[in-house]
Amino acid sequence: MGVLWEKTKDGMHYSVRSAGSSVRLYTNGVFHTQWNPSRPFAGAIWDCLSLPALYKHPAEIDRVLLLGLGGGAVVRQLELLALSTSLDAIEIDQIHISVAKNWFGVTDENISIHHADAIAWMKEYSGKQYDIIIDDLFGHDQGEPLRAQPLTQNWIRTVGRSLSPSGLLIVNCVSKTELMAALPNFAKLGFVHAYRWSLPEYDNVIGVFSRELITARKWTNHLETTGLSPAMKLAAKWVIRRPLH
Repeated sequence: MGVLWEKTKDGMHYSVRSAGSSVRLYTNGVFHTQWNPSRPFAGAIWDCLSLPALYKHPAEIDRVLLLGLGGGAVVRQLELLALSTSLDAIEIDQIHISVAKNWFGVTDENISIHHADAIAWMKEYSGKQYDIIIDDLFGHDQGEPLRAQPLTQNWIRTVGRSLSPSGLLIVNCVSKTELMAALPNFAKLGFVHAYRWSLPEYDNVIGVFSRELITARKWTNHLETTGLSPAMKLAAKWVIRRPLH
C-alpha cells in the first residue's frame, strides 16, 4: 500500500493511499472510503449505502441528500446507477471535501457539496423534500468509528421531515445491535417497511426504511434496468439483504 498524499491539520491526520487499483482515505487511522473505478461494486460497505436506492426506479429519483461525504465513493456509485438526479452532500470536514474532489473524482456539476455540520444543517433545513436521504454520519474515538448522531426519535423525526412521503431513508450503523435497538423509533414515526443490508467482512449494517412498500423483487427489477455491466450487476447481488420486522 502506497501513500499518495497526507496532511495533518488541527490534530487530525489525513492520508490517501493506493491499494492495488483502489484509492483509500484514512483519517486518524480510520478507513473512511475506498474507490476503484474498475470495480465500483466490490463488496465494500459503501455498496450497502448506494445500491438500496434501487428499491425505487431511477426515473422516480430526482433529489438525493447525503449526510457525510467522506471521500465520495457513495456519490460515484450513485452516478453509475444512472440516477437522473441532483445530489446535495453535507460534510463537516473541509479536507474530506478536498480529497473527494481531487482524489475520488467527485466533480460533476449536478453535485452540490456543502461545508457544514450536517446535524445542524438538517435541523435548520426547510426546503424541498428529498427522494432519498443517506445518513452516513460517522466520527471516531481512539481509532474506532462511531455514529455522530444516535438514531433517536427526535433525529429520525428531523430527517423524516425532509424526506418525501414515498422516499427512502438509508442509515449506516456501527452494528446490528445498534440498528435493531432503533427499530421502534422508526416504526413510531411511520416507517413501516425496512431492510437490513450487510456484508460478512464488515461489522457495520445498513438500515433501509420506507413509509411505503419496498420489495426485493422491485430492487432486482430496477437493477436490471440500469446500464451496469453484467459483472457489476452480479457483484451488486452479493450484498446480504434481509427484511426487518
